[in-house]
Amino acid sequence: MTSSTADKPYNAGRRIRFLAAGIVLVGLLYTGGWYYVANMLETRVAANIAGLQAKGINAACDNAAASGYPFRLGLNCSKVSWVDQAKNVSVNAGAFRSAAQVYAPFHIVSEIDGPAAVSVPGMPPLDLNWDNLKSSMRLDKPIPQRLSVQGRNIVVTQHNPSGAGAPFATLKDGQLHFRAMEPVMDIALSFSSLKIADNTVYDKPLPELTGAADIQMANGFALIGKTERDLSVLRGQSGLLRNVDLALPDGSGIAISGPFSVADDGRISGDFKITLRNPEGVANTAKSIFPGQDKIISSVVQAMAFVPKDASGAPTLPVSVKNGKMSVGFISIGRLPSL
Repeated sequence: MTSSTADKPYNAGRRIRFLAAGIVLVGLLYTGGWYYVANMLETRVAANIAGLQAKGINAACDNAAASGYPFRLGLNCSKVSWVDQAKNVSVNAGAFRSAAQVYAPFHIVSEIDGPAAVSVPGMPPLDLNWDNLKSSMRLDKPIPQRLSVQGRNIVVTQHNPSGAGAPFATLKDGQLHFRAMEPVMDIALSFSSLKIADNTVYDKPLPELTGAADIQMANGFALIGKTERDLSVLRGQSGLLRNVDLALPDGSGIAISGPFSVADDGRISGDFKITLRNPEGVANTAKSIFPGQDKIISSVVQAMAFVPKDASGAPTLPVSVKNGKMSVGFISIGRLPSL
């Protein structure tokens, strides 16, 4: 009995040592594996950048280094840039940081620092700055399955080599969400306190806007790879405007919903519901932007008094569009331009 009792502490101690050794071994293997994958990531990034440069695209991720040990794996760059001379597109921005949890490697979150210099065809060079700009992406082929981008306190200024100029536009908060389920593509965006500089459009002061859009494209995957840089990219598409809403500071606004399609020649067709919140407020703003259209705007507001109203009491007008021609019932009210 005495001998049996004396053996127990020894056996327990040996088990503890084996367990500790096992933990250390697993830790060493995990650490080695993490650094091996991190090295592969850095190598892959360098190879991809070299491949782009061979195609004439000058992409850069300065001082690229893997980070995130032990529970994350990501890539940090002190500066990022993309210059495509063939398409006359260039973007230069500050530090970039990305990471994915080791147990969810296809879900990547990232953040980029401003300022950024952006140049694209058809627009003057722009400088952008922000307090925060981050994204979340779930990788898939041929495009990400989900993508979300959020920015806060964004300021857009026309590039001025001699110094900072007046802001072209400011945005308090903006979000873009993208979801792909082949062939359907869902796009949702929202923004608050968007202020475009006065006299930019129609040489008139513009109000501060808050808005949101929830749109489904029936064959959004067809947009991948298209080279168009304007709304003509939507030709041949169809979908659903679940809700497109613009609101003014006084609470008035306009909302549009309904199915739509765009013909190959750019003509739009659809059945829409247009809702006006506080029509008088919308009319006053419209008159300040389009002073020569006072009579037409007033006539529309008067007509809205006789149309059905939604649950909140806002007048809702059904508008049918066929090949660009708009009508309410049998009354024609104009034509939409082709995309």
